[in-house]
Amino acid sequence: MRPERTRWVYLLLSFVMNIMLGSAYSWSVFTTPLKEEYGATTFTAMLPFAVALAAFSLGMVFAGRFVDRHGPRKVAMLGGVLVAAGYMLSFLVDKTGFPLPTLILTYGVVMGLGIGFCYNPPIPTAARWFPDRKGLATGFVVMGYGLSPLFTAPLADFLITGYGVPTTFLAMGVLFLVVLVPLGSLLRFPPPGWKAPERKTTSRRTWTPLAEVETKAMLRSPAFWTAWLLYAVGTAGGFMVIGNAKPIAMQIGGVAAAMAIVAVQVLAVFNSIGRPIFGRSADAYGPRRTLLTMFAVLLGAMALLALSTWWVPLYAGIAITGMVFGGFLAVMPAIAAYFFGQKNLGSNYGVLFTGYGVGALVATFAAGPIRDAFGSYVPAFYVGIALSVFGLALSFLVRPPRPTTARVEPPKAATRA
Repeated sequence: MRPERTRWVYLLLSFVMNIMLGSAYSWSVFTTPLKEEYGATTFTAMLPFAVALAAFSLGMVFAGRFVDRHGPRKVAMLGGVLVAAGYMLSFLVDKTGFPLPTLILTYGVVMGLGIGFCYNPPIPTAARWFPDRKGLATGFVVMGYGLSPLFTAPLADFLITGYGVPTTFLAMGVLFLVVLVPLGSLLRFPPPGWKAPERKTTSRRTWTPLAEVETKAMLRSPAFWTAWLLYAVGTAGGFMVIGNAKPIAMQIGGVAAAMAIVAVQVLAVFNSIGRPIFGRSADAYGPRRTLLTMFAVLLGAMALLALSTWWVPLYAGIAITGMVFGGFLAVMPAIAAYFFGQKNLGSNYGVLFTGYGVGALVATFAAGPIRDAFGSYVPAFYVGIALSVFGLALSFLVRPPRPTTARVEPPKAATRA
C-alpha cells in the first residue's frame, strides 16, 4: 500500500487505541459504588482517578523520550500491557483490606502510567504522517479518547450492576490486553525522506515551526510556560465535571441513576466533537485565537452549570464543558508542533502534557472537598469561572518562541519503528 494511503490506516489505528484508553473518563460510574461499598467520601473516591491522570502525564514524559529515540511501536505495546495490568490488579480491591489505597496503586499508578505510554505514540505518529494537517490529524486521533465513555461507561455500569466492582476491573483489563497490545504493535513512523502529498489549501494558518527545538531549550522559553499554564487552567474546569458527571446529574439535575449515565455519554460525545473542531481551528486561525474562543466558551459553560436548577440546562453546560475540554487535547499538541517542531514532538509534548496532570489534581482538590464541605458541587463551578477568566486573560500572551530559544537539535540516527 502506498504511503499516501497507509497514513490513513495509522490514523484509524491510533483512533481505535484512544477509544480503549479513554475508559478513564468513565470513572464517575465507579464513584457511587466506592462510596456505598467501601465507605469512600466524594474526595477519596476521586483520588484513584486523580492519581491516574497525574501518572498519565508523568508517563507521557518518559514515553515521549522513548518514542523520539526508538519509534512508537514498542512504547505503545508496553503501555497496553501496563493499562491491562492496572485494571486486572484492581480486581484485588476487596481482598487487601485497604480498598482505596489498593486502587490508588493499581488503577492510579500502574494503569495511569500505562495510559501515558500508550497515549503518547499515536500523537507524533499522526503528526509525522500528516505534517500538512497536524491539528486536524491529532484532533481526530484524540477524539477517540473523548468518545470512549460513550461505550465504556455503559459497559462498566452494566458489569458493576451485574457482577460487582472487582470483576468489572478484571474483565476490562482482559479486554484492553487483547486489543491495545496488538494495535500498538502496528504503529510506524513514515519512512525517511517521505513527504506528504501537496494539496491546495485555503488555510490561514498564522504560525509555522521556527526550528526543531530541543526539550531543554523549550523549557527556557516563556512560550512553553504560558502554554503549560493554559493547559493546567483549561483542563481543570473540565475535570471538575468529567470525574463527577454522574453524581452532578443526580444531585443538581435531579435525575435517576439510569438517566445520569446519559450525562456521561453526552460529555463523551461533545468531548470527542471538540477535538477535531478546535484542532482544525488551530490550523486555520492559529492557536491564540482558538484559545481565546475556548476560554470564552468555557466561561459561559461554567456559569451555566453554576446557575442550573434543571437537567436540560445542566446537560447543556456539561456538553459545552466537554467540547472545550476536548479542544485542549487537540490544540495543545498542535501548539507543541507549531512552536517547537515535530522532530522532538513526543518528548516536548510529553513535558507540556504535565499541565494536564496538574489540571486534574487542581480539579480533584477543588471539587471533592467543596462537595464534602458544602454538600453541593455548585461552589466548585464558581472556582471554574475564576479559572476561565484567568485563562482568557492569559491567552492574549500566547506567542511563538523567539528565534534565540529555538536551537536545532543535532542529527540523530534513523528512528526505528
